[in-house]
Amino acid sequence: MKDLKDGIRSHVRLDFKGHVHKKFRGHQREQRCENEARILRALEERSCPYVPQLLEHHPKECYLVTTNCGQPAPEISRAKSDALFAELERQFGIRHDDPEPRNVTYSPTLGRFCLIDFELAKLLPVPGPSEPAPSAVWKVTWSSCMAGGIRRDANDDAFLALEVSPQGVRKFTTHGEALLEPSHLVLAVSDGMGGGSAGELASRLILAWVKRNAAELYHAFNENEEDSSPLLELMRNAHEGLNSLAAESPNLKGMGATLTLAWLSPGRLHLGHIGDSRLYLYRAAQSAQMTVDHTMAWSQLNKGEISEFAYRNHPRRSALYDVLGSGHATIRPQIDSHPLASGDRLLLCTDGIIDGLWQGGLAAELGSKAAPTAVAANILARARETSRDDDATLIVADIAKL
Repeated sequence: MKDLKDGIRSHVRLDFKGHVHKKFRGHQREQRCENEARILRALEERSCPYVPQLLEHHPKECYLVTTNCGQPAPEISRAKSDALFAELERQFGIRHDDPEPRNVTYSPTLGRFCLIDFELAKLLPVPGPSEPAPSAVWKVTWSSCMAGGIRRDANDDAFLALEVSPQGVRKFTTHGEALLEPSHLVLAVSDGMGGGSAGELASRLILAWVKRNAAELYHAFNENEEDSSPLLELMRNAHEGLNSLAAESPNLKGMGATLTLAWLSPGRLHLGHIGDSRLYLYRAAQSAQMTVDHTMAWSQLNKGEISEFAYRNHPRRSALYDVLGSGHATIRPQIDSHPLASGDRLLLCTDGIIDGLWQGGLAAELGSKAAPTAVAANILARARETSRDDDATLIVADIAKL
């Protein structure tokens, strides 16, 4: 067994099945053991989902075996910790004797914070009916699709989905679900450019850079949840890295990439963007483009100087004046922060999707009641019906407050 705590009041160990073994010691060990067993039974009867479950109780040995509720949660704020203990008393009638952050853990299996150590807790009457307190847990369900274009063999598009938490960084494949407490979710698309395989390399290098720096950004956003400036530094460093690498090899001359990145934390979207990939927000039956295309043609469209038809047929529609790499001396990426609302739907996509699907059709697909997997597949299919020239990549994400 693995020792978790060896103290004056108890010896706590973890077995190979993941169960927690607690041997009580010291003053009033029999009473404390009996009380914790009684509290855990009451919590199970009252269907509390975020506490250990009692598996074994050996009164004579002052010994308990329970399920494991994860690891300590040093990142939790005092406000969130206090809210958890208040909820425990209000909804389940248990008053913890030591309502401190040290008795809060995080369980990746449950996807939430949990409470432990009930040896001196007080059992109160079963609470009466009341309105459930609002939860601070946000859930994101997302799905991605990708298809190569017919103009070249290589696919210059790439996408990324990362869950970032105190336990580290976890990369997803094509779809997934994440709870944003304490985890954050990073969704990004990138479209590379350059001769030969330079474009394909550029988009993958940019997303690898995001992954490499995700843990550092996580801590920065936790310190100030409304400050998106860490994304600006990330993109400037990535830009310099692409230019430096391209300067070392003639085969990589002109290498560059777009980047549209959504960093999702509880109730907030941090946006980092450059180029002509896009982020859309669908909210309250309305679709809005949250990003700026860094092209003169899009500026004319946005100002109402040309129609969408004229924009789609503009000879320089894909001529980017701002992009990562490509030998540009400086960049001015779009860095924003927006509050999220339950029911929001996000779409991140490269220009291959926009080539084949007009704004009206895109809004109609985003308004579908279907799950992100079906919506993403439908958008890709409709876009490819009209245009298959360019690579096309998208991510659809649904936001819900639990």
